[in-house]
Amino acid sequence: MLDFCYFYNMKNRHQKYILILFGICLFLAQVKQSSAQYLEKEPTPVQRIFWGGNIGLMFGNYTYIAVDPVVGYRLTNRLSAGIGGNYSWTKSTYYDYVGQTYGCNVFASFTLIKNLSEVLPFYDNGGILLYGELSLINTSDLYNILPYGREVWAYTPMAGFAYKSPIGPRSYMLVMILYNFNESSVSPYPNPVFRISFQF
Repeated sequence: MLDFCYFYNMKNRHQKYILILFGICLFLAQVKQSSAQYLEKEPTPVQRIFWGGNIGLMFGNYTYIAVDPVVGYRLTNRLSAGIGGNYSWTKSTYYDYVGQTYGCNVFASFTLIKNLSEVLPFYDNGGILLYGELSLINTSDLYNILPYGREVWAYTPMAGFAYKSPIGPRSYMLVMILYNFNESSVSPYPNPVFRISFQF
């Protein structure tokens, strides 16, 4: 419950941006339902579940390993939501330093354009998504300048757009560009945030 209580008690003006984004997604989904089926081909509840995430790897004098799994649910043919985890491990031989971060997030996405070929004069079966995410990341062990034993949680609301490209019958690659509304000295996400993720 730490992440929920932390978010609820934050007196931060950026908190409203994520709430507005989620509200817009829900509103657009309701509008779209009036002229389209709830979901194409009437998938079962199990078929609406998706999973995936991204893995980051870098080796050398600066080693970086990140694992960010996600699991979500397709609420409609355009609106999805889910939760995820975040873990990264960093080692720098130059600074003789080892650190890690961990945390969790909630996210939602809304498909603005399902198929670009419908609006552009060339073939492209990819789509454009509106994406929002709220992350809570423990960076206590990432910055060795912090007092020993002090816990630091980075509250990170992000929003932006994603290009969704199918790579299989039910799998996709997402290329995202996001803006961190709470960029700070302890935030692990400097602006702009670029990310490549996969969904299955």
